[in-house]
Amino acid sequence: MPQEALVLTTMEKLMLKELSANSRVSLTHLAKVAGCSTVKAGMLLDKLIKELDMRFTLEVDMNKLGLDECHILFIRFEKKPSEAFLTDLFRDDPYAQNVYITEGGFDLVIFAAADTPRNYIEWETALTEKLSDYVPELRPSDFMYAHLGYIPLNGAFVNFVREDIKVDRKDRLILQLLNENARTSYREMSKKLGINEDTIRYRVFRLIRKGIIRRFTIAVQKASGALIIYFARYAFNKYTISDLFPIIRKHNMGEIENLSTINSTPCYMVMSGSYRICALSFARTKDEALSFGLKWYANLLRNNRPHIVHADVVRAVKGLLPLRNLDAKQYYSYLWT
Repeated sequence: MPQEALVLTTMEKLMLKELSANSRVSLTHLAKVAGCSTVKAGMLLDKLIKELDMRFTLEVDMNKLGLDECHILFIRFEKKPSEAFLTDLFRDDPYAQNVYITEGGFDLVIFAAADTPRNYIEWETALTEKLSDYVPELRPSDFMYAHLGYIPLNGAFVNFVREDIKVDRKDRLILQLLNENARTSYREMSKKLGINEDTIRYRVFRLIRKGIIRRFTIAVQKASGALIIYFARYAFNKYTISDLFPIIRKHNMGEIENLSTINSTPCYMVMSGSYRICALSFARTKDEALSFGLKWYANLLRNNRPHIVHADVVRAVKGLLPLRNLDAKQYYSYLWT
């Protein structure tokens, strides 16, 4: 069930916003932004890490790494498997990036990324077989990228970078380490990887310049408040793109958000397949999350025969939950054109 929302101070909110944009910023910078001492900023950061189970990670451009097979599946079971079974099943799964237990219209959500269609199909087929005792009904959809926010990846993604992408072994080690902890210093990285510190600095700069690393950011293992995930499909008419899309973009990208603790739409993806969109809606309570997300869409698309299915995100049995506290118009400006 959704947990009670964590009440954050103004200083903590300002720090979250800064860490969302660049989780490698110094403690001195965080203190300046929050208007407090460095010691106080360190205490607040420790509190956020503990109470949100916050992690420092990467937002990468999956397409530039050759991870072209990106899919989201939701699954209903006739009889639900145990959390322990699911944890064991997905622990070493190289393609399942994030696995969320849910309650509502479906029981499990999986974000999977693969390098080739064949590898993805083989993985999905094998997964269905492994879950067969629980009689699963799978609804997969594929997407090219998140229109808003991002999907956290586990470190295994570096093993599936296409060979024609100019990311060598050292780059992959750097990406993997930063994905595990984006605040790792260059000196620590040099010691762990056995690579010259200046070489690491240059390689990180090059990965940023290429657009492979889009942002050093944050994610969580548990959401403070209510987190709803929903899938929607709807019929198109000649006004859908010209009239409805700008309204949807404005709603999701923050023009009516107050940038409080976590943006009301941490992640929004346009897909093809069973459903056209997948989105997460965050709020203090389940009713607020439903009102901002599912109910708002159902009302807007009421003349387009919408079908929306949703569930509460209970916990991640693998991976992380996306977190966003950004001025979306500033950081996702390319979506406004």
